[in-house]
Amino acid sequence: MKNVFWVVILMLVASLATAQGKFSLNGYVQNSEDGEALIGATIFIEELGTGTSANIYGFYSVTLPPGKYTIQYRYVTFNTESRTVELDANQRLDVELRPESTELDEIVITDKALDANVVDIEMSAEKLDIKTIEKIPAFLGEVDVIKSIQLLPGVSSVGEVSSGFKVRGGSVGHNLVLLDDAPVYNSSHLFGFFSVFNPDAVKDVKLIKGGIPANYGGRLASILDVRMKEGNSKKQTLSGGIGTVFSRLAVQGPFKKDKASYFVAGRRSYIDVLAAPFTEDATLFFYDLTTKVNYNINDKNRHYLSGYFGREVFKFDERQGFNWGNTTGTLRWNHLFNDRLFANFAFIASTFDYGFSFGDNDLDIFDWNSRIITYTFKPYFNYFLNTNNEITFGGEATYYRFNPAEAVGVSDGITTDISLDRKFAMESAIYIDNTQKINDRITIRYGLRYSNFRYLGDQFLYEFTETEPGERKELVNTEEVDRGETLADYGNLEPRASIRYKIGRASLKASYTRTAQYIHLVSNTAAPTPIDLWTPSTNNLKPQVGDQFALGYFRNFGWGNDFETSIEGYYRTSDNEEEYVRGEDIFIYEFFEG
Repeated sequence: MKNVFWVVILMLVASLATAQGKFSLNGYVQNSEDGEALIGATIFIEELGTGTSANIYGFYSVTLPPGKYTIQYRYVTFNTESRTVELDANQRLDVELRPESTELDEIVITDKALDANVVDIEMSAEKLDIKTIEKIPAFLGEVDVIKSIQLLPGVSSVGEVSSGFKVRGGSVGHNLVLLDDAPVYNSSHLFGFFSVFNPDAVKDVKLIKGGIPANYGGRLASILDVRMKEGNSKKQTLSGGIGTVFSRLAVQGPFKKDKASYFVAGRRSYIDVLAAPFTEDATLFFYDLTTKVNYNINDKNRHYLSGYFGREVFKFDERQGFNWGNTTGTLRWNHLFNDRLFANFAFIASTFDYGFSFGDNDLDIFDWNSRIITYTFKPYFNYFLNTNNEITFGGEATYYRFNPAEAVGVSDGITTDISLDRKFAMESAIYIDNTQKINDRITIRYGLRYSNFRYLGDQFLYEFTETEPGERKELVNTEEVDRGETLADYGNLEPRASIRYKIGRASLKASYTRTAQYIHLVSNTAAPTPIDLWTPSTNNLKPQVGDQFALGYFRNFGWGNDFETSIEGYYRTSDNEEEYVRGEDIFIYEFFEG
C-alpha cells in the first residue's frame, strides 16, 4: 500500500510540471432566472475541441496557453451561451444561462456532450435532476427520490413500500445517504412509504455504485448524494401542492438580489386528520422542514447554511406510542484561493433519534429513547491544474456519540433503570485524487484515501471468548475505561482507480475501489425500521472492508447518438460482515457485542 501512495504522488508531481506558462479562466455558471448553481454545466473550448464541467457548486476552471478562444457554456434545457476570450492573463468569467423557452425543430441542447456516457471516465454512477425524477411514475401520486433510485440498474428495493434500498449485493446499512454533505441515518417516512427528501427542496441527486472517488468514504456499497436548492436570488416565489397523503409548501427569494437568498420548504401528512372520526386517541403523522440560506460575500467567498428537521409520530393513545426523526445542519464556506484552487469547508451536525412509551399510568410505564449524534468537519480542495488534470484533496473528521438505550421501567410504582452506557468514537480520513487525460483515447483517475477509526472510553471494555459464527461468545473480562482513552484503533488504506479507453464511438471502462465501514446497522429485519440500531466498531466488532472491480462497455448508435447502450459487470467482496447469534434479542442488552 505504501508503494501505491508514492506512485500517486509521483504522478501528481509529473502533472504539475505541465502547467507552467499558462493562464486560468474560471467562474460560476448559474441560472439567470433564480441564481441557482448549474451543477455539471459543460464548458467547451471550440479551438481545442475539449473542455471541462462545473463542480457541485457551479464553479469551473480551465488552464490554457495564451491565445484567443471561443468558450461555449451548455446545460440541459438552457440556451447555449458563447463568449470570446483573449487569454493573456488569469481571468474571472461568471456566466448566467437562460432557460430554453422557444421550441425549435431538429435542435437538441444538452448539459453534456451527446457521447458523454462514452467519453467520460465515470462509470457505475447515475445522476438525476429533479425534473427527471418528477417524470417518473410516483407512488400515490407523490414524487419520491428513493423510489426513483430503486428503479436504477444495480439497485433493488427491500420491500414494495419500503424506502430502503440495496446496491450491488450490499445491505441497507452499506449505503451512505448525504443531504448537503450531512449523513442521514434513517431516510424513511411512514414506515418506508416515503423518503425524508422533499422534492420541492431537491436540486440534484447522484448515486455512485462503483468507482467511488477518494473524497467519499465510510460505507461499503454506495453513495447517495442529494443536493438542496439554494433559493431564488432574483425574485420571490411561492409554490405548493395538496396530495393524497400530505400537503407541501415552498417559499424562496432574495434577501438581497444577486447576493443573498433563502429557501424554506415544509410538508405535513394528514392521515391523522382524515382518520380522526374513526379513532379515539390513536394518531399517525409526519412532518419535515427543509431550509437553506446563502450569502455571496464577494467573488471569492460564499457562505451556505442548510438544515433538515423531520419527525414521525405514531401514538396508540395519549400515553403510548412511538416517535422518531432526523435533524441535520450544514454550514459551508466556499473560498477561491486563486484562479485554480477552489475550496469548500463544511461543518456538519446530524442526529437520528427514536423513542417509545408504553403503560396506562405513572405506576406502570416503560420509556425507551435511543440516538446517534455526529459532528463532522470536512475541508475539500479542487485544484484545476490544466485541461488534462483536475486534482481533489482534503479530509474529514467525525465525532460519534451513540446512545443505545435510555430506558426506564416502572412497575407497581417501583422504578428500574436499565439504560446502557453511551459509546464514543472518532473517525478521520485524508485523501488525494487526480483525473488525468493521457490522450484522446485514454483517461485515468487515480487516488488514495487513508481512514482511521478510534473507539473511545468513558464506558466498559468487554472481552469475549472466540466461538463459531452464530454462537454466543462467553464474557471473560470487564474493565472500566476513562473518557477519551482509546479502546480500539483501526486504520485502512483505500486505493481508488479508474480507466477509460475510447474506441471510435465506443469505450471500455474499468475501476477498482476499496472502502472501509466503521459503523454498523444492526437490524433483525430485511427492511429498515425506526428502531434499527447503529453501533461502532469495537475491540470485538471489526470494521467491514470491501473491494469492488467493475468492467463496462459503452456504445452509442444513431447519427446523433440517439441511442445509448452500456453493459457493466462487477465483482465485489467484503470482509468482517457481522452475523447475529440465533434467537437472541439485540436491543437493551449490556453484552450486545457477544
